[in-house]
Amino acid sequence: MQTFRKTPFAISVAFLAMAPCWSMSAMGTAEVTLLEDDRACFAVPARNAKRDPASRIQALSVVDDADQSGRKMWAARLWEMEGGGIPVSSISCVAYGQALEGVSASPAIALAEGRAYYVSLNVRPSDRSDPTRGYYAKFCILGRGTERRIKLISESSPDWYTGSCQ
Repeated sequence: MQTFRKTPFAISVAFLAMAPCWSMSAMGTAEVTLLEDDRACFAVPARNAKRDPASRIQALSVVDDADQSGRKMWAARLWEMEGGGIPVSSISCVAYGQALEGVSASPAIALAEGRAYYVSLNVRPSDRSDPTRGYYAKFCILGRGTERRIKLISESSPDWYTGSCQ
């Protein structure tokens, strides 16, 4: 009977002893801006880029968040670049549909006004203790001409779940 009581305890101790060895990846919020040519542009937030300037953006994808199928609007495999991606310190942002030398990318489908999109940037940190492996955001492009702007959709907003751009 004593062995039975000790076994769960021993398993619990072994389980807790291994816990510090597990790595948990984290996600951050991507920056989305609008360039002068009206293209969306995506980046790792400046404070994160400053913390680990040698981290590299390895992939980027934009999907139609309002479409239940998750239709891919544009994707780029930046890991194919020399060095395995774009160092976050070397760019201010990656423009939607931007052609990058040595990178396979899907054709960029035009982003519609008032439609919700989800962007994901996969990142390889240079610091192995940094658990952040990516950044994401939901956004809409609203307005026309000089009124054109990016609207970020907050995770606390009902629009986050509906894919709406109200």
